[in-house]
Amino acid sequence: MKSIKKRFKSLLAEIEQLASELGLLCAGLPLLSEMQQTADKILRACEDLSSQVSELKKAAFRDGIAEAEALAELEEMVDSDAISVLEDRFFAELGNHADSGAGEFLQQLLEKIDKRYTKMIERIQQLSALLDEDGE
Repeated sequence: MKSIKKRFKSLLAEIEQLASELGLLCAGLPLLSEMQQTADKILRACEDLSSQVSELKKAAFRDGIAEAEALAELEEMVDSDAISVLEDRFFAELGNHADSGAGEFLQQLLEKIDKRYTKMIERIQQLSALLDEDGE
């Protein structure tokens, strides 16, 4: 079985990849600027955590990483529900054009963003649960 440190690094890498993909989908689009900011914040937290992970020894890993500010920032993102804000914004923009080609395109884009965002949030929750699990 993999050590907690290895499992943590693996989940962290997956979160970073999902945040990067999310950022690419949202880059340069004003309607998606808040989601872009969320992805950027998660990427920064992942970079900070990655740095801390490499500095900690296996024996001190759990306690050391559990106190990391970057981990707390990731956990805050779980509660922020940025996708609901984005959905509200999309539907307000769609208005009466929901049946048009543009409306269909926006709906498909929202689905792609939602898929990555949801998976990213699930991985952040797994990251926290991993530390809780090991601490019991």
